[in-house]
Amino acid sequence: MTKKPEPTDERVAGGTGAVGNALKAALRARNSPAIDEARLLSGEAWNDFCDALKRAGRIIHEAHPGAARNDRAAGYRYLSGLVDAAIRFSVDFADPAAPRFFRSPDTRNPWGGENADNQYQIAGVRADAAYRMTGTRGSAFELLIEVKEGFMQLGDDRIFETVTGADLAVAADGTFEILFSATRREGHRGNWVRMHPDTKLIVIRQYFLDWEREVPATFRLERVGQEGARATPLGAARMAEVLDDAGEWVERSASVWNQWVERIRADHRPGQIAPAVKYVGGADTIRYGNDTYRLAVDEAMIVETDVPKARYWAFQLCGLWFEGRDYGNRATSINNHQAVIDRDGRFRCVLAHEDPGVPNWLDTAGHVDGLLQYRWSGPRTALSLRVRP
Repeated sequence: MTKKPEPTDERVAGGTGAVGNALKAALRARNSPAIDEARLLSGEAWNDFCDALKRAGRIIHEAHPGAARNDRAAGYRYLSGLVDAAIRFSVDFADPAAPRFFRSPDTRNPWGGENADNQYQIAGVRADAAYRMTGTRGSAFELLIEVKEGFMQLGDDRIFETVTGADLAVAADGTFEILFSATRREGHRGNWVRMHPDTKLIVIRQYFLDWEREVPATFRLERVGQEGARATPLGAARMAEVLDDAGEWVERSASVWNQWVERIRADHRPGQIAPAVKYVGGADTIRYGNDTYRLAVDEAMIVETDVPKARYWAFQLCGLWFEGRDYGNRATSINNHQAVIDRDGRFRCVLAHEDPGVPNWLDTAGHVDGLLQYRWSGPRTALSLRVRP
């Protein structure tokens, strides 16, 4: 569910927290540990999970009537990635007693218009516990460590705290330590991040400008007082909850991001590119622009703009399911380090199905329909964007 920009020029990323929390509360109110155990042992919990996947499949089947065959195929590949991410996170990475970082979205399971220049890592935590993160800073251009309410597409879109790479106190050998807790512990003088009472996730975004040379940061997260704890065994009742959570995550993700794309396509104005705005649920310092394109097999499109006055900016292509388009194998994204600026000081990129032999080609990978996304981090500027066929 999305809404029109507020006067602050912000957009809601995926519903409201009340909607997402009400849905989960209703699921939990319906069940008790004894009921959940019976549902799992009878097969009902698995059937409910499969029903959620079927409903998500109907979204892919019915969305974008007239979409090309390769776009429909991409839709089901995308859906398989959502299922993979939901199961892997819910089963192996959502335990707040023994937290582990899960990398998603990525090229294996792209979703939510993810940034090709980012590496995303997610860990489930409890707000009433304290956690210690240790790691090495590496040489990634930037990193953001966020304390979050949850997943934006579930309506849990609040970001409570954000720590940047520049905020971190890092030792001479490149290592660091951060304490996450509701209150700062007596005598603690190092990096500290407040845990809001509604915190469910710690999310990391690493930014890479020079993909070949920058070294990723590393992270390890432990619950204070339970260092080295084993993962909580998955009993029958908890496994039923895991299936409920995973099914809801897949279905809601497919629905919300499809609504986003429908809205982007409905708002499209020929010959124009939508302005960038801040999205609730997105990083506070980033502005995002999303628009659509359609190119016949023998057509190309040129986008030109003044260069954003920002530390980081990028243009990239996404598919009709709001998934990053094969940036691991194709030139579907360009950032400010990779871009070639023309002699007149402007940036121009070319969307085309085949390499036109000029700089800044964005490869459509043979898809006649898709989304063009751009973003920048830093000072807010108004860009003069133009589109030429």
